Amino acid sequence: MQIRPRDTVVPILALGFLALGAVSQGDGDSALALRVQVLEARVQEMRGTMDAQQKAASALLSSLDAAQEAGFTAGINPKSREILLQAWRAQAKAVGSPTKKKEEGKKGSRR
Repeated sequence: MQIRPRDTVVPILALGFLALGAVSQGDGDSALALRVQVLEARVQEMRGTMDAQQKAASALLSSLDAAQEAGFTAGINPKSREILLQAWRAQAKAVGSPTKKKEEGKKGSRR
């Protein structure tokens, strides 16, 4: 199963906003500020994880190219190895680059 950044960020942010809405009126601003800090920390952690995944995907693509150049696809049943390389490249590209929809959302959300 392929996990895309938007598949993890959206549900977590949705839960976070639900948690913010669960603050009772008696908790006041300090409880709300604390919840916002916790959510911001989680978002920063997730950004770090996604950045690391993008770097790893880039390294994987380079390794796949090097393996192919070194003769990985030669030998018995080379077609199966070509299929593997193609699938690994597709996965690495999906993890390593933001989706078009995400980029468009960023442009529209700027003030």
